[in-house]
Amino acid sequence: MFGILTDVDPANNCDFKTETGANAYNMLFLLTGLAVAMFALAKFAESKNRLNYEDRSARIIAGFIVIMVNLFHAKKGDVEITDAKNKLIAIGPHRTSLDGFVVASKIDKTPPRFFATTSFNALPGISSLLSMFKVIPVKANEITKGVGGQSANASSLEDASQILKEEGCVVIFPQGNFSLKGEEPPRVYTGAAKLALKNQIPIQVIRLDGFWSLENSLIPIVIRNSVYYRAFFSLFHMNNVRTTLCGEIDFHLKPENAELTDEKKIEEICAQLYAYYRHTEELTAEQIRAIKTQIADKRHTLFWSNKVKQDDLGKQLLKLKQEVADLDAISPQNQLL
Repeated sequence: MFGILTDVDPANNCDFKTETGANAYNMLFLLTGLAVAMFALAKFAESKNRLNYEDRSARIIAGFIVIMVNLFHAKKGDVEITDAKNKLIAIGPHRTSLDGFVVASKIDKTPPRFFATTSFNALPGISSLLSMFKVIPVKANEITKGVGGQSANASSLEDASQILKEEGCVVIFPQGNFSLKGEEPPRVYTGAAKLALKNQIPIQVIRLDGFWSLENSLIPIVIRNSVYYRAFFSLFHMNNVRTTLCGEIDFHLKPENAELTDEKKIEEICAQLYAYYRHTEELTAEQIRAIKTQIADKRHTLFWSNKVKQDDLGKQLLKLKQEVADLDAISPQNQLL
């Protein structure tokens, strides 16, 4: 009664072999079907891509991005950039990683070369993905290098200039950092202005609005202002992003401004970009058009000069606080009693 059964019924053994073979055949059929479905899906995604990437993986991923953007995040047909050769495009206000996806989905043929920070390169797969799309890396947390105080990312601007000379398309976020809700908008850095001046081309100005993922009051503001939410998780929230081609900045190309110094030209370009991007809240089409009137009336220079003064005062305050902290660090303990 308590022994182990060792006898095998030949009939049952035959049935077992038949069932095992059937299961293996079914598994092979399912795997083949899955492979065919994946191949068909990849071909469909590749057909939606409009950019001339050499790498097929890049074309397939770009196609999936177009599908995702059109289904869940942005309006189709509001802006179409059919000729992106030798174009310098500025995007703002910089709110989420979706900014670049939306603009890329509007461009035809010439692949956009984005400036991208190296802050997230430590995350698995990010560095490889950025390399696949040939982004222009901007080194994080580096300010100066060399005896002359040259920018640590001067090489990024040189790479971008070379791309423009080869009739490529360069896309830049002039503010660099995300524009956070309830906080002062980031200032405009000089990179876009320097590129436009060096290559003697206008800047195509694009503004994006309609980020439901940042306006959803059910999500705590601390999460909506989180860098990781904006860079990754906001992609899982539906949006209704509107792309507005505001026009172009060609102040530095006009004959009447030829005698101005490069410094004055860069300052004016930054002031005009800041005028379009200083409003971090959602703007209507009418409000965006009103910005052109501000620029025509020269009011934009007042906004920019005030922003520069605020930033300079903030840096001075931080410097004074650091000096106080340094003094506390070297003071004998008994002097603090």
